[in-house]
Amino acid sequence: MMQLVYEILNSSIFKASGIYTLSSIINATIPFLLLPLLTRYLSPEEYGIVSMYTLLLSITSVFMGLSVHGAINRAYFDEKINDHKEYVWNSLIILFISSSFTFLLYNLLANYISKFTGVPISWIWTVVLVSFFQFVINCLLAIYQAQLLAFKYSKIQIGQSLVNALLTILFVIILLLGWKGRLLAQILSVLFFGIMAFFILYKHYTEKKINLYYIKHALKFGVPLIPHTIGGMLMTLADRFIINNLLGLEKVGIYMVGLQLGMVLAVITESFNKAYAPWLFEKLNQNNEDIKRKIVVFTYIYFFCIIFLACLLFFILKILFPIFVGEKFLKAEKVILWILLGNAFNGMYFMVVNYIFYTYKSHILAFVTFIVGLMNVPITFLFVKFYEEVGAAQSFMIVNMLMFLFTWILSAKVYPMNWRRGFVYVFRK
Repeated sequence: MMQLVYEILNSSIFKASGIYTLSSIINATIPFLLLPLLTRYLSPEEYGIVSMYTLLLSITSVFMGLSVHGAINRAYFDEKINDHKEYVWNSLIILFISSSFTFLLYNLLANYISKFTGVPISWIWTVVLVSFFQFVINCLLAIYQAQLLAFKYSKIQIGQSLVNALLTILFVIILLLGWKGRLLAQILSVLFFGIMAFFILYKHYTEKKINLYYIKHALKFGVPLIPHTIGGMLMTLADRFIINNLLGLEKVGIYMVGLQLGMVLAVITESFNKAYAPWLFEKLNQNNEDIKRKIVVFTYIYFFCIIFLACLLFFILKILFPIFVGEKFLKAEKVILWILLGNAFNGMYFMVVNYIFYTYKSHILAFVTFIVGLMNVPITFLFVKFYEEVGAAQSFMIVNMLMFLFTWILSAKVYPMNWRRGFVYVFRK
């Protein structure tokens, strides 16, 4: 078995993770490093307002542009799309129309949204503005990714996070603006890069012609992704809504600090998957049974290692916890183990979901995501009702475990990999 592990560890999977992986790690590290400062200059309730604003932003982004930025990337490789610049322009038309409807809806429902989320009513309109310009940024990033311009992609991604962090230090720590300073930093950083991205798109990547075929093509790609995205949001975001409405903003703030610390494992697993997925597809193309057996054995080893790593990180974070967070947030320590275990199951999910993507069966994955997302709501509600923020973390682990198991069963059906024999082989060796 050691020879097998050595062979895989020395393969291209660990030698060519590339700029995207490094960019993702740096991008995730910047807000992580802000945590010790924010938990000392913001109260749990203020941190809760910031968290709910970010949550509302995530929900708005689902409907802003109707996910057609993904179509821009895909259309770049579609032989039926004769003019990619014209396609980008028509995707932006979809953005303008959908954002107008969203802005109108948010103004009509501002009182209800504010009451449900805890975000002050005077800040609701900024959510649409930020979502609009973030979509523009995502369009430019999609083009850079399609053209393999990884360095430009990374400059935008890291630059936005860095400006956000520097403005946060200015507004929250120097000017002492509290939660308003944190939101201002987020808004201004998106506006700066969003306006810049719009001018780059307008000048270099658009052809100003209306094409109904391209509009239909982009919508056909983006709209079916909405149920999948909603299911994913029900899995990952419902906990904050439930905590806010049952326990209040202060508990949301405490829970979010623990969630953010526990996400350190998610950064590791997501970065690993960016390198692992193309390597796996390349190996599956060879259709070699011996290679498939080795992949199965390696997957089981990965499962054991990721659980061990979650436990190890828990003990490390437990020691470092008083350094990372302020005294008002020390209760967040209780949720970290469950969050880490939840992210461990999410890392295991990545190892099996790639078979579904390989067989182009992603549409059935949307069904699983939506069902598990719906299950998450009553599970989280009951656990929060009885165990407060710790219950939310426990439901996070349970739902990620269910998502992993259901996806594993589904992947085994669409692409058989002889998981039973592989399991026996691991223990026999």
